[in-house]
Order: sequence, then C-alpha cells, then structure tokens
Amino acid sequence: IPAADCPTRFGQFGGQFAPELQMDILLSLPSIFHHTLTVDDSFWTDFADCPLARPSPLHLARNLTQLAGGGANIWLKREDLNAFASAQTRTIVGQVLFAQRLHKSEIIMECGFAGHALVCATMCARLNLQCTIVMGAADLAAQPDAVAKVKQLGAQVLTAGTGVAAGGGTLRAAMNSALQYSLSRLDSAYHILSGTVGPHPMPTITRTFQALLGEEIKAHMGPDALVSAVGSGAAALGMFAPFIDDPAVRLVGVEPADAAPLTHGSLGVMYGCRTLMLQDEDGQILPSRSIAPDLNFPCAGPELAHWKDIDRLETVTASSEEAVRGLRLLCEQEGIVPGLATGHAVLETIRLARELGPGRNVVLLVSG
Repeated sequence: IPAADCPTRFGQFGGQFAPELQMDILLSLPSIFHHTLTVDDSFWTDFADCPLARPSPLHLARNLTQLAGGGANIWLKREDLNAFASAQTRTIVGQVLFAQRLHKSEIIMECGFAGHALVCATMCARLNLQCTIVMGAADLAAQPDAVAKVKQLGAQVLTAGTGVAAGGGTLRAAMNSALQYSLSRLDSAYHILSGTVGPHPMPTITRTFQALLGEEIKAHMGPDALVSAVGSGAAALGMFAPFIDDPAVRLVGVEPADAAPLTHGSLGVMYGCRTLMLQDEDGQILPSRSIAPDLNFPCAGPELAHWKDIDRLETVTASSEEAVRGLRLLCEQEGIVPGLATGHAVLETIRLARELGPGRNVVLLVSG
C-alpha cells in the first residue's frame, strides 16, 4: 500500500501534468487512498467478498514445455478464467470500491477489450452506481455481443471517433473522449484510466491492486522468468511489480511490432504523465496498429517506462503473424483459447524456456 507521501515520479517518468481544475483532487488522492486502504477495515472485506476479484489459477503447460524441447517448465497464469476473461478485474473492483468511499455516483472507464467494461458495469450494478463506458468505434464494432451485455447491465456506452487525429476509433480515441467527458463531471464521477497511464497517483493506484496478481504467483512458486504481452493493460505491471526487487527473476514484455512505445518510443508527455510514446520529430503522436485492442496504444505506463530505462524490464516485439501463430499453438497444445494479446507472447515464452534450460520455471500471463 503506497504511503500518503509516495513519490510522484518513477525516475524521470510520471509526474502530474493535468489541467488546473484537476489538481486539488489529484493532490488529495494519495492521502485519502492510503487512509482508505489502511484504516477502513471494511474496504478489504468488501474486496475479498467480491466474486469478480478471485485469484486465478497457475498451472503447468505440459505440452508447451515439451515443445520447448528440454527447456524450462512453462507455467500459465490463467487470467482468461477471470470474470469476463478480464485481466484487470483487481484494479476495476478496487477502484470502484474506492470511488464508492469517495461518495462518487458515476464511474467512467474507457477500454479496448469489452471484457473490462463488463467487469466495471457489473460492479456498478452491484453498488447502484451509474456506469459510463467509452470505446473506440472500431473496437466497439468488433465486439457487438459483449457491448450488448454491457448495456443490459445498465451502463451507458459512448462511441469515440474514427478520425486519425482522434485516435482512429481505437483505445486512444476512447481515452481522449473519456478524459474530455470526465473533466465536466469532476465532482460526481470517478475515472478509471485504462491501463497504467495518467497523472500521479493514478498509476500507483492501479499498480496497488494489480500487484495482487504477481503476489498470487509468488505465493505459489519462485519463477525464473515472467512473460507478458504489454500494451495499455495493467496485467503486465501487476505480474511484474512484486518481483521488481529480485534481479534473479527476468521480466519480459512483448509488444506488437507496430505499437511498441517501450521498444521504439521516445520521452514525452501524454495522458498526464511523462513516459515513452510513439511520436514524430515534432512531438505529434504517431498511429499505432495491433490486432489486439488492449495493445493498440501509442504510449506506455510511466512505471513500465522506468523499469525499461533502468534495464530491469526486457522488451521484444511480435508481428501480427507471430501473434496468430502463438494463439494457434496455445489452442492446439493446451486446449486454451486466449485473447489475441496473449498470442504475442507465446513464441517468446517458448524461446526463453529453451534459453533457460531444464529445472527452471517460466510463467506466461494468459488473458482473455
């Protein structure tokens, strides 16, 4: 649980680059968050009682391990078995409960993968809170059945534009629209930012809840390496965070080849924080492309950027073709149908298992 006076930056990354009307709220949030999580006993009781935030299974992928040809054991952290296959259940549940204690009446959240929206809409329905989901037009059109269920749960679904400048109907467009929408409702609404971006303390709040994912792994085993697809989502941050101070554990993030701010980005300010982002020489945001909605994003979270900067986080990229091959391997070898994001990391996991050799353990994060 972060201290009330926790640092606003991660090395040269992070900070609070926000409109003046937001600053009073942002400056007060760290102490309120710390007090809520340390003094309010009912908070963790409510969190533990919520059926949406259960620990996910960790099991040995015997066929993938065999495919690695005498390499390390490959373990699967089955986030795809979470409610609605969302790898962000912990932070959504935690932040909705936190918002309730702030006496907010509306939750605003943007997303690429509609499973996250279903978790948020379900939590809001349980707590009788208004829910507003913002999705890019392209992502919304690709997931009509899930979006229909979001609406059945009583949530308002807003569509973000398709123009290149607006974000091309992707998660970037959704975040732009959600930020604009939330600024007009600061007194009554709480905005859950997608993934790990945002002005301080929002990335720290996200990490606090998502780190429970990594703690679940730590309670089960001592891995030699962790592998996850990396994009906007908080899953990778949550898996890596509890192991960040253990240099014996390799942390490997796999980005889409055409949406790789950690690998190919440069320093800039976006969504309220200084981080690594895809931009041209004039500082204009470059378009990103990925077949996975949650990975199609032009900037990284500031804490991930810091880990990359200090050489604690290794990053590689995978093409869409490699992602599809990885998805097929997981389906055919383990009988698991994950989301496209996970497909990006499968081949790298097998390669790393071969590199590490027998007797070692690699954990792959599997999301829906």
